[in-house]
Amino acid sequence: MNDATFRLWFERTVPVGLEDTTFIVGLPNEFARDWVDARFGALLREAISAVMAADIEVRMVVDDRAATVTASVPIDEAPAVPTPPGVGASTGDGAPDGAAGGVPDGAPDVAGLNPRYVFDRWVIGPHNEYATAAARSVAAAPATAYNPVFIYADTGLGKTHLIQAIAHQILVADPRLRVKYVTCERFTDDFISGVTEKGRIEGFKHQYRANDVLLIDDVQFLAGKQGTQVEFFHTFNALYEADKQIVLTSDRQPRELEELDDRLRSRFGQGVVVDIGRPDVETRIAILRRQVKVDGTTIGEPEALEYIASRVSTNIRELVGALRRVVGFASITHTEVTLEVAREALKDILPKPYTQAITIDAVQSEVARQFGCHVSDLRGDKRTADVAYPRHVAMYLCRELTEASLPQIGGRFGGRDHSTVLYAVNKIERLLQDGHDRQLHDLIQVITSRLQIGR
Repeated sequence: MNDATFRLWFERTVPVGLEDTTFIVGLPNEFARDWVDARFGALLREAISAVMAADIEVRMVVDDRAATVTASVPIDEAPAVPTPPGVGASTGDGAPDGAAGGVPDGAPDVAGLNPRYVFDRWVIGPHNEYATAAARSVAAAPATAYNPVFIYADTGLGKTHLIQAIAHQILVADPRLRVKYVTCERFTDDFISGVTEKGRIEGFKHQYRANDVLLIDDVQFLAGKQGTQVEFFHTFNALYEADKQIVLTSDRQPRELEELDDRLRSRFGQGVVVDIGRPDVETRIAILRRQVKVDGTTIGEPEALEYIASRVSTNIRELVGALRRVVGFASITHTEVTLEVAREALKDILPKPYTQAITIDAVQSEVARQFGCHVSDLRGDKRTADVAYPRHVAMYLCRELTEASLPQIGGRFGGRDHSTVLYAVNKIERLLQDGHDRQLHDLIQVITSRLQIGR
């Protein structure tokens, strides 16, 4: 396998133990465990059996130690690439979708691609580590390990930046490859033109099916367009069967795109599905620092950036927009960017504190929304992991954010005993205190923030 694939899936594994003839391998999370088991399990069993000169079974488990392993080569390290003739650097003037920073000289000038949306301008954190690694693997070796790739995230978290960074990197590494990036709206418009204008449908098919790499942004907008969905299905199949790389983005994971045909959702989910979460406060500060550097802005007090990062957590566009509002305010008032200036500049746009008491019902609704389940699931009898985990999170937040007692909380979760609530609270507290589950920490922050401002 190529280096990027190895770094992504195997450098962050640990040997847990050998039980009789079963070798136990620890991975950092459930996603990695399931993916390695499905894609590399047989290869791993064969390799370990060869080394031990015996028939050895392999069992994959989630192990806390694997989450703390640091790869020997950083995920965001990219090989140097030559600058194609006639291609120069461009700093751009808009806010980056996923991060900030300078545009490298190797960024190709391609119609439809924003020259700012490259890997060098992408800030990596716990919220996007796996999505970044998968994207770099695709860019290094299209249609080799991951195909299709489906990236999903809320608005403003970097989907467009990452999918275009893949296209840029592929074109820089091998300009001979036919790479096409379009939005779903553009695909729809091209299809309609092909159908309505005589003799153009074959040209449309060639335009999309003759590519080595096809990247389509915001496929959720296929909803309600039955004819376009049919053509998209056939385009997808033609490329996939020809071993061509497909990369898609959406604001939801495939199974939640209920407005699309089942056969489309099934194909979207048959490859690697990765998400981009909300960046934690440390990553938000890093994004602001890089934006300050590329803009050439002078910051009087570093605390100003920390203040902005702590108060704007919804998405990166708003984060960079808040920074530019503060810088503009400082310029108009002929002052430095300080903590006090940041507070004054943002006082009218930051959310006001929520004055009403937070209820158990409100907690359950917000947790269900974040996890993509129903409130009835949290209150019901199901004990599967996809329900038990959000239920534990909801119980923990009810204990932290409401005045309800343990028995009262248990009563609103299907009449559960207070000891069940206490177990859930203690479990979530341990996960947070250990510090290894950054995604949980960030999720708790997001839910708490939304409840406190009454969203």
